[in-house]
Amino acid sequence: MNIPPPNNLLARIIAAMLSGGCLMVVAPPANLWWLHWFSWVPLLWALYPGGVKSNFKLGYLAGWFGMCCIFFWIVETVQRFSSLNLPLSYLILALFSSAFGLYYAVTWGTAMWLRKHFGYKWVFLTPAVHVAMENLSPALFPYYEGVTQYRVPAMFQLASVTGSMGLTYLLFWVNCVTAEGLFRRMEGRRQPLKLYGTVIAVISANLGFGTLRHQAVEAQLNNAQTIQTAILQQNTTMEARMKEDAYDELDSWVSRTQSIVDLKPDLVVWPEGSMHFNPASERAYRKLGDRSPKEYLENIAGEGNFHLLLGGGTQERGRGTDGKRWRKSYNSAYSFLRTGELGARYDKMVPLPFGEYIPLSDTFPWLRGIVQGPGDFRKGKTPTAFEATDSAGDTYTYSVPICYEGILSSAMANLADVDLFINITNDAWFGDSGCPHQHAMLTAGQAVQWGRPLLRIAYTGISWVVEPHGDILYETDLFSEVAIVKPIRLHSINTLYRQGGWLFPYLCSALSLWALLVGRRRERALTEIV
Repeated sequence: MNIPPPNNLLARIIAAMLSGGCLMVVAPPANLWWLHWFSWVPLLWALYPGGVKSNFKLGYLAGWFGMCCIFFWIVETVQRFSSLNLPLSYLILALFSSAFGLYYAVTWGTAMWLRKHFGYKWVFLTPAVHVAMENLSPALFPYYEGVTQYRVPAMFQLASVTGSMGLTYLLFWVNCVTAEGLFRRMEGRRQPLKLYGTVIAVISANLGFGTLRHQAVEAQLNNAQTIQTAILQQNTTMEARMKEDAYDELDSWVSRTQSIVDLKPDLVVWPEGSMHFNPASERAYRKLGDRSPKEYLENIAGEGNFHLLLGGGTQERGRGTDGKRWRKSYNSAYSFLRTGELGARYDKMVPLPFGEYIPLSDTFPWLRGIVQGPGDFRKGKTPTAFEATDSAGDTYTYSVPICYEGILSSAMANLADVDLFINITNDAWFGDSGCPHQHAMLTAGQAVQWGRPLLRIAYTGISWVVEPHGDILYETDLFSEVAIVKPIRLHSINTLYRQGGWLFPYLCSALSLWALLVGRRRERALTEIV
């Protein structure tokens, strides 16, 4: 069957938007991960055989529309977080998508240019360009396409070697090879059988490696130290929670904890924002039985004989040398030991821009008056390794990436020297949207990359356990009441990613730069000949 080249602008636009829109369905909650292996082919068909300028525009359109689809939850979240109205919320989504769509514009705008100067080798270069672009993504809501394969353990083990961006490369490579076959059919040329064979060989090898690694890690986990962990979650909308009294909120977590005490948990975790006053405060409150929050929480942990970890705010006050009073706020995690004592504290080191602070607001305080709603949290300075013991008295350590720190490899690198990751978050801000699913998906990649089990406790879901080989256990539904105790197997894997595989996106960046320089040199040579 002959496939005609695109000769209609409307058809090109539709194809670009189709590929961009697929980004929403290959990710959760739809989870059509298999579609990702050829979802970019319609756009590649539309790019043929266009120039850089026209393809840059089509790639930008695909990226912009894809970002609008994936991050549509921004509209709802902005209204919860701030005082901005609906039209301004849509404007923020449009601006956000305009910025992040540029990465796709660069990837697809150069694809046909690379084919012109490198022939079939473009199928290896264009994926490297996109990995380079993905690696440039700032900390504000990163989205790594390779993580969409997190539900396929045999495929996803590659993340332990190259990180999730290695899977991004594979996905784009398969799309480009498929498109090369399409181009050759339009050109009346022989099919690239060697490329097809290479794809089959590489994918088969990756699946074989993934299967063997999964089996090897599973065998190690079968002999690992095990702790009994409480998984607690509420069905409370953010609107209802903001009207709730701070003491009632605390009591809601206490009552859920008391409901599982007879199951003898080793560790109980309350999510981010589960306590509105300073957990370490020694000021007595009548509603706490004339006890301080510190004493109250120490009693809960000591009487229950478990370690308690909770997310709470910290406020530090003082007076400067100039006599002026100051106040610093932190988004913190506190531990209380099963012996009934206050343990360590961790302050979130990467606050969420526009959620937990307004960028440049220290320099321009008037910004706080324009965008009301975001907090004024400071950055923590020290990564913390918490120590705990199981029922047999054996020690283990854990770190607590708070909220979206759990999806940032740079943040996780500072917290990786432990036996367990505990990601606490409050995703109720995002409502019943795709965001909590996407947020959870990205944490799964961190467990495999760093070779550590990850416990995720979200205020309203999604809560789960991800093992070092990517298996997802005890996954909860969004906005559901949960109070259970489940085992977690603690075993640390020294992954190739940790030993140097994190360099993969930088190698892709170097390859992309080399291709750009060589392509430009060849272009000049052709111009001189003409």
